[in-house]
Amino acid sequence: MKKVLFAVTATGFALSAMAQSSVTIYGSMDVGTAYISNLGGASVARVDQGTMQPDRIGFRGSEDLGGNLKANFLLEGGFYSDTGAQTKAGVLFNRYSTVGLSGDFGAVAIGNMPDVVFEYVGKLSDGYQLTNWYLFHPGNLDSLANTYQFNNAVRYTTPTFAGFQASAMYGFGEVAGDSSNGRNISTGATYTNGPLSASLAYSKLNNRAAGFAGTFLTSLGLGSAATVFNSLTTTAAGVGYTIGDVRLNSVYTQVKMDLPTGLEPTQHNFDLGAAWHYATQDTLNLGYELSTLNNDHWNTVSVSNVHELSKRTQLYAQLSYQRASGGAMAIMNGTGASGATGVSGSTSQMVTTIGIHHSF
Repeated sequence: MKKVLFAVTATGFALSAMAQSSVTIYGSMDVGTAYISNLGGASVARVDQGTMQPDRIGFRGSEDLGGNLKANFLLEGGFYSDTGAQTKAGVLFNRYSTVGLSGDFGAVAIGNMPDVVFEYVGKLSDGYQLTNWYLFHPGNLDSLANTYQFNNAVRYTTPTFAGFQASAMYGFGEVAGDSSNGRNISTGATYTNGPLSASLAYSKLNNRAAGFAGTFLTSLGLGSAATVFNSLTTTAAGVGYTIGDVRLNSVYTQVKMDLPTGLEPTQHNFDLGAAWHYATQDTLNLGYELSTLNNDHWNTVSVSNVHELSKRTQLYAQLSYQRASGGAMAIMNGTGASGATGVSGSTSQMVTTIGIHHSF
């Protein structure tokens, strides 16, 4: 009898423990057919991946430790739906791999994760708000698209007080005898009050490899994918406001580059967007972006329509057009990552895409 009671008690305890923990599997797949008016001097039709949202799969979990304290983990990896390849070869969870604690004190996360500029300001940009990844700025040097993460990082986020929240990150360079080599720091604050959202953020990355930004640097004769910045410093601000069925957003970023050649160019980026939910299942998106670097300018305009088949599945049609001046070639997005077109053979480039997005 005692053995039976013990078994029942143990089973009840296990079920109780399981009830206090949760694990969620989630993800996104997005693919469409695209036409690019000029890619290296010729037009091309192709299948593009993740132009409305990035293709990814993730695992998120938490355990209730009592006293309003929780243990949390997040694993998320990006991939290309048209080929199945990872966005970063050999790195399975290339977007997030963190573990930490949260409670009345706020939250602490440790591991691999994007910076505060992406988390706070990136989500107010045209690329995010208008669900069009062609609209991220040339080279994505400001990291508004999640294509560069901090390794070996610790992040603290405050609780929300009257709509305010702040966050700070430190990424260890882990180079013996030189603590600044490879060191990354980022901080920011955000405020939400009803229809209003506003954010400020700052990041400084030491010895960051150009990576995806190499395509953009090559087009300007400033470097290549093999370039390693001495430092890359981003200051960013964004605001969003909803009026009835219309959501407005605006973002400004400044990126100061310290190149190994001794050059120190600065890129400025400005977004202005509007999303009109004009019907139960349809949203019309309009956007304008301006990027400048020295005497070069990139002006981009866009229009798209998103039709919701359900809460998880959408059909979309996008048209984006960019005009460059000052001697630069057009390069829509230009990160070499999800949504990038590559360098035009002239000062203009147009991309049209019809696709389907599904989240799970």
